[in-house]
Amino acid sequence: MDHKLFNILIADLYKENWYKLYIHAFNLINDEENAKDIVNDVFCSILENNNTKNSSSDILPLLFVMVKNKCIDFLRHKSVVNKNEEMYIEEIYSSWTAKEYAEYEKKIIKIQESIRQMPPQMRHIVEEFFLKERKCSEISEELNISDNTVRTHIARALKILRKTINIFF
Repeated sequence: MDHKLFNILIADLYKENWYKLYIHAFNLINDEENAKDIVNDVFCSILENNNTKNSSSDILPLLFVMVKNKCIDFLRHKSVVNKNEEMYIEEIYSSWTAKEYAEYEKKIIKIQESIRQMPPQMRHIVEEFFLKERKCSEISEELNISDNTVRTHIARALKILRKTINIFF
């Protein structure tokens, strides 16, 4: 198949079937962003290996199989990562005594108390940035302030929290 014709065929397949393949991937892994990435990776893979001899009617089932296989790979990798995280957490905390857990809980309560005592805007920024893992640009847009102001609030909040932690250590 001619290279240019193949690229046009894949572009048409992408436009017509991306959403179906995305839903297929999402149903398998239940993760929006990674499902999108998987579908896009499959199309990139097809384009990079354009020596496929299949006709256009054969490519769509192939794409579904490729998406399924990439989802399986993703889930296997995720499983390994989760097991490693569990082992790491278990290794760290398995040797803790009841006293160490109580001290840890006191530190957490003290940090939460310090955050509650921050000025309202700083507290909101800290919660959005650290707890909801939002980007500075998203927070600045929401609050209608500059990115630098958001970063300044975060830096000042970290200074407060470091003092809180140092008091405890």
